[in-house]
Amino acid sequence: MRLFFAVELPSEVQSVLGRLGSKDENRDYRWTDPSLLHVTLAFLGEQPPEKLDVLQQVGAAAASASHTGTLRLGSAGSFGARRAPRVLWVDLTGDLDALIGLQQQVATGLREAAFAVEDRPFRPHITLARRRETAQGGLPVGWPPATITAPTFPLNQLTLMQSRLSPRGATYTPVFEFPIGS
Repeated sequence: MRLFFAVELPSEVQSVLGRLGSKDENRDYRWTDPSLLHVTLAFLGEQPPEKLDVLQQVGAAAASASHTGTLRLGSAGSFGARRAPRVLWVDLTGDLDALIGLQQQVATGLREAAFAVEDRPFRPHITLARRRETAQGGLPVGWPPATITAPTFPLNQLTLMQSRLSPRGATYTPVFEFPIGS
C-alpha cells in the first residue's frame, strides 16, 4: 500500500486552486486534479498492510496531541530553477503553528515506530503541478499569480491516505481519519 499522512482541503479551496492552471496551454507541467489537492505531512511510500495498526496508532496519537486551527491560501511559488522550476505550489497562512505542530507530532510518532521520515524542514504548501521530464519551455503563462482569493478552512482532521497510481493518474482513498484535539 502506498501511503501518506495529509490534511485534506475543502472542495471550495480545491476549486480555487484548480483554476490557477486551467488557462495554461503550456504542456510542460502536469497539473494535479483539483479534487486530489491536499497538504502532505509525511509520505510513507509502499507499506505492507500489517503496518496499518501501527500507523493508526501514530495518527490517533498525533491528532489527539495537536490543536485545531484555521488556515488560508497564501502566495504562489516554486521549487527548482527560477526559469523552469520542477514544482509549482501555493503556501499557507493562518494557524501555521498548529499545522507545523501536527506535522511534528506525526513525524515523531513515525520515527518512534521505526518508519523512515524525511529530515528536511517541513514547508507547508500544496503542490499544484510538476514539470514533465520532456518539458522544453519555461514557466506557464501567468505564473505565479499575483493574488489568490479563497475562503479560510479549518485544520481539524488528519488523514492517512492510500495512493494508487495508474496510467490515468493517481487516486487517493482515506484509510483512517483522525479528529484533531480529541
